[in-house]
Amino acid sequence: MATPELKVLFAHHRWWYPAATSGADVANHELARALKRRGATVCVLGSAPPGADKRIRDRTYDADGVSVLLVSSDFHRRLRAALSDRRPHVLVTSYPDPDCTAEDLERMVAATSRAGVPLVVYVHQLDESCSRYEPIKDALAAVVTNSRFMAERVGATWGKPVEVVYPVPDHRGVKAGACDGPFITFFNPTPAKGLSVAHNLAASRMQGRPFLFVEGFIDTETHGISLVRSGNLVHARKSPDVATIYGMTRTLIVPSQWEEPFGRVALEAMYNRIPVIASRTGGLVESVGDGGVLVNDYSSVEAWAEAICALDDQKVRKRVIDAGTAHVEKFSLDAEVEKLEGILRNAAGI
Repeated sequence: MATPELKVLFAHHRWWYPAATSGADVANHELARALKRRGATVCVLGSAPPGADKRIRDRTYDADGVSVLLVSSDFHRRLRAALSDRRPHVLVTSYPDPDCTAEDLERMVAATSRAGVPLVVYVHQLDESCSRYEPIKDALAAVVTNSRFMAERVGATWGKPVEVVYPVPDHRGVKAGACDGPFITFFNPTPAKGLSVAHNLAASRMQGRPFLFVEGFIDTETHGISLVRSGNLVHARKSPDVATIYGMTRTLIVPSQWEEPFGRVALEAMYNRIPVIASRTGGLVESVGDGGVLVNDYSSVEAWAEAICALDDQKVRKRVIDAGTAHVEKFSLDAEVEKLEGILRNAAGI
């Protein structure tokens, strides 16, 4: 007997890729795209701020084969229409913007309940977006998160079983072919991600080495974060073409000063045989594992400088690169998407 087709609606109060490019946004998009490749019918309802450029709101577009509707008003009316017209087996929501309220989430629960569609949430971060889901936790058919670290935290807080689906990057979109650049690369230069450590390394402790800071999901200058440019510090604007960045990279640093939920960027670097140095915190312990260098005293600029300098020894460098290549083979996008499909089918009872 053939397995029935799975119909999935992704709906949340947030833009969708490529309008939104945080790690969580890219992960959601790649999971949706991979589900479609497995034969599921997948569509997306997203929310754009009313003041957004009209070219990226109130329109339907194709995102790598996934149909996306972005609306700037009447989100809940559009949601009810999508539930009625598309008749999905399951709705997946994730990572709401700050303007998404508890009332918005309760209205989503009411709409899915009336339509008889189970609601699944994919929790990406331990922040206010996670706490906003807590009042509706008992209405959820399943809770999914992106690391064992996150599953333990969310499960303990909500008192519910939590499934882990690792947001493994699609390596076809991040592999550079050859990575022989000079840069020590740092993505998303914000305080939580370790801006102070990275900036002090570049500006004071390691002025003789070239650093590349790559803008992430927020414009640092717009948000009042000062990045003083110097001769050895280069800045790159955000771009979906991260393969070019990796082609310019010698070493990736991930000096996070918070409990990183997972850390997809570590796997991306390992796909490119780039050594990874990261903070020993949160989900980075899983994404980096024994495939890179984990810094215990991750707020210490000196500790980071020592870890970077240790890779000047070519035997050490090769050992770390080979370990990363072996470690990343433990992760499979196909396996994670198969796991997600099973969770969604179980929630839908099909």
